[in-house]
Amino acid sequence: MKRKTVRNTLAGIIASFSVLSVSTFEYAICRKKKRPDVRRKKKWKPYLEFVLKEQNWLKRHRGRRQEILSADGLKLRAMYIPRKNAKGIIICMHGYHSEVDIEFVPEIRFLWNLGYEILLPWQRSHGQSEGRYITYGVKERYDCRKWIQYANSQLGAKEKDIFLCGISMGCATVLMTAGLKLPKNVRGIIADCGFTSPWEIVCHVVRKKYHLPPYPLMFFVNAICRIAAGFSLKEASAEEAMKKNKIPVLFIHGDKDRYVPMWMTYRNYQACAAPKELYIVPGAAHALAFSYDREEGRRRIKHFIQKNER
Repeated sequence: MKRKTVRNTLAGIIASFSVLSVSTFEYAICRKKKRPDVRRKKKWKPYLEFVLKEQNWLKRHRGRRQEILSADGLKLRAMYIPRKNAKGIIICMHGYHSEVDIEFVPEIRFLWNLGYEILLPWQRSHGQSEGRYITYGVKERYDCRKWIQYANSQLGAKEKDIFLCGISMGCATVLMTAGLKLPKNVRGIIADCGFTSPWEIVCHVVRKKYHLPPYPLMFFVNAICRIAAGFSLKEASAEEAMKKNKIPVLFIHGDKDRYVPMWMTYRNYQACAAPKELYIVPGAAHALAFSYDREEGRRRIKHFIQKNER
């Protein structure tokens, strides 16, 4: 009788972990159908008038939509903001479950006014790009490299400068991209509130969403990732990429960020082997550092870009 009770208990525990694992996978990895709207996001309310004005500017200045094919056969698309006599291109990678016309909108016109064309890719499994699964930079880093190559071959950037800019998961994407072999005209990275690794950020999500210790649940989740989505949460790391990085990085993080812990940016910063700067924004929540203090943000970013131009 005792053995039967033990077996039933173990079966119940395994069943519970299986349900939680699938739920976590669907929540954290699968594409969301709804398009995010800044007007419904509480965090954007203090900046809403400015953001809506900048969205209208973006609509008026966007050029022809750009498209590439990922290494695994997905059609990836980007919004393109052209400019005459540009110094080069800034490629901006948005964050998790976001869009090209949300997180970066407060700074797009500013970056464009520095003399650069802007390329705003929809990351795989977001917006107008294809894909079912979000891989937290594991596959997105190769997508980002393809956009760099595309900018050089199709948008005339080969003899000019390219800067990478990323927010949240987009930040982790560009940092992981720096661990790959890149063209020499990639001159700098602006890294805003990125995480250290897919494994560590999903562990953080598990703690925050379910109020549970991440182990052994994370091993079940990672097994589903391998089987269903074809990647491992331990396959790549922004922190590890920074150890072999040679591209200058400006790290940015708000000290009121409750989504991606600030210690993750500190770890990425400490690991970075290239010239680096750290800008912590007091009072700024997740992905709002530039909006919270636009004057200082403009000063820091402008200085970083001009310092690293050829």
